[in-house]
Amino acid sequence: MQDDDIFKMAFITAIIGVVGMIIFSNYILPREIEIIDIDKGMLDEEVSLEGYVSKLEKSKNSNTYFLEIIDNTGKISAVIFEKTVIEIEKGNFTVKSLKNRRIKIVGTVTQYNGDMEIILKDAKSIKIIA
Repeated sequence: MQDDDIFKMAFITAIIGVVGMIIFSNYILPREIEIIDIDKGMLDEEVSLEGYVSKLEKSKNSNTYFLEIIDNTGKISAVIFEKTVIEIEKGNFTVKSLKNRRIKIVGTVTQYNGDMEIILKDAKSIKIIA
C-alpha cells in the first residue's frame, strides 16, 4: 500500500468515527449508582441515583437549595443552583415540594469542604418518583 492509500483509509475511518460519536452521544446515559459507591475517584463524573429527600435547606444569600438525599446505603447533599431552581419552578413543581419525596437525580459528583456532593445541571436532572 502506498502512503496516500493509508492516509485516505485513516481519514475515512476517522470521519466515520466522529460521525458515529455525534449520532450516538445522545444515547449515553450516566452510570446509576448508590450513595455508598461515591468516592473521590468519581469527581466530575455524571451519575444517576435514586433516594429520599430527608432535608431541604435554602441558602441565606441566594435562591440555591441544598437537598440531603438518603438511600439504603448512606446520605449525600445535592445542590440546585438558582438558575436550575428557576427552570424547575417553570415546570409542574417547586423545589420546596421535594421534601419527604422519593426522587431520581442526575448530576456531577463534586467535593466541597471535604464532603462529596452532587450538583444538578438543569431541570431535567430531577424526577419525582413518589
